[in-house]
Amino acid sequence: MRQNHGALKLLLAGPAPGFSGKWFLVGVASKCDYLREYNHQLEATTMAVSASEGKSLAISTFRKLDGVCWEIKQQYRSTKAQGRFLLKSRGSNVDVVVGETDYSSYAILYYQKLRKISIKLFGRSVRVSDAIVGKFEQRITEMNMSEDFTYYFPTYGESWLSCCSVQSGGGLSSSAPWDTGNVPSNFYIHVWN
Repeated sequence: MRQNHGALKLLLAGPAPGFSGKWFLVGVASKCDYLREYNHQLEATTMAVSASEGKSLAISTFRKLDGVCWEIKQQYRSTKAQGRFLLKSRGSNVDVVVGETDYSSYAILYYQKLRKISIKLFGRSVRVSDAIVGKFEQRITEMNMSEDFTYYFPTYGESWLSCCSVQSGGGLSSSAPWDTGNVPSNFYIHVWN
């Protein structure tokens, strides 16, 4: 069923418990200035999702940067619309919409903040089929973006981030390289070597 959420016309495939688990960030399309300037520094990124029917998504994003493993925890809060979530942040909130997924191999998510849209392709493995990449690129075209705004993440194999995913703990690590006093209460970052 197609629904219209502002500028987004999406096939909503609401995340059922089957959405839970490990996802690899395969690609992103965005007109973000920072991404345009620093896309050469993209690093493989993994997302662990805990989902239940009709509830928020608990998201842990893992990435290595300069040999340090980072975990960013966020809550995508459920809304009344199936497949649509709200990520609260300072300033403006981010609308997150699961545009398309088959739960077993890929998911296309839309992120909208202040009328700016980013589209992300996630896979259950580091590589997805050409047909899935084609679907992703079709969605990009539908949002009036081009390949100039599309970036694919490097693949290092599925075990490259095992150092991060086996770690656990709470709070913000004391090794964080900035003042942690202004971090929003729903945003957690764990850092370890």
